[in-house]
Amino acid sequence: MDNRMQVPTEVRDRIFSIANLLYEQSGRSEMPALDKVRELAGIDMVTASQVLKEWRKVLPASAAQLSGNTPEELSKIYNEMLSSVWECAKKIANQNLYAAQKSWEQERDELERLRLELSIAYDRQTQELIATQKQLSHQLSINTANENKLNQMLPKLHEFGTKAVSAQEKVTVLEETVQQLEHRLRTEPQESSFTPPQAADLANGAEAEQSDAGDRVSKFVKMS
Repeated sequence: MDNRMQVPTEVRDRIFSIANLLYEQSGRSEMPALDKVRELAGIDMVTASQVLKEWRKVLPASAAQLSGNTPEELSKIYNEMLSSVWECAKKIANQNLYAAQKSWEQERDELERLRLELSIAYDRQTQELIATQKQLSHQLSINTANENKLNQMLPKLHEFGTKAVSAQEKVTVLEETVQQLEHRLRTEPQESSFTPPQAADLANGAEAEQSDAGDRVSKFVKMS
């Protein structure tokens, strides 16, 4: 049967804290004195003794208790593990370095391919642009020559147009004259000094003059 009395949690925690403090102050070389713990905690001797025993059971090993050289077997295991970890780290690092290098080489090759394609496309576009400029320049020269010819033709066309209008007016007057003569011949054949053949000659002459004016305009246009 456990005859230990129940110690409040707040009291137990306070005693543990004081014991830890005294133990650290001694450099973990001396156990806290019971009287000192009781005095600082402000409790009775029985309670202090009971809780201090519990504290000693859970007390971690001190550095002084673990002093001494590392066992050879442990050192060997440690060194083997360290060497294994180092080799594994080097292998992983080398693998990552190789993967990064391959990735960089692929990116470099891709960039070089794109650069070459862009260069070829640029050269092709440049050649097409030069050819287009030559075509435009040639067409502009043709247009300029045609414009100059047209400017040279305009005065002559105006002149021929004026002559054609004048010839048309003459033809109209002659046609009216012929009609009048034909009318007079039909109504007053004895008084008229014109014969039908003469009237026909006048009409034919008017038509010839009109045709001649048209022919001259057509020849000028073809020559130009």
